[in-house]
Amino acid sequence: MNRFIVSLTGGALLIGAAGLMIARAQQPGPVLIAGDRPVTAEQVEAKLKADGWSNIVISREGKYMQVTGLLNGKVGKIAVDSQTGRLRANDDDDDDDD
Repeated sequence: MNRFIVSLTGGALLIGAAGLMIARAQQPGPVLIAGDRPVTAEQVEAKLKADGWSNIVISREGKYMQVTGLLNGKVGKIAVDSQTGRLRANDDDDDDDD
């Protein structure tokens, strides 16, 4: 009987952990421009300039706008969802593992 309870508890914990991982993976990225509606490159540029960015370059890649520029003298890169105005979730542009 104890084995059954331990197995049942372990299975429930495993299912709960898997559910939590799925829920976290589906969370949208942080809001850059509030409203959850389509945004333009001009809106993104104006918002970033107001936040202190300079030398902003915006390019399209599917539904995302890839943005590079300078923030506090350092190069910054973000991806903005053009349909919602949110930053790409898990935007892990880690290309420096040469």
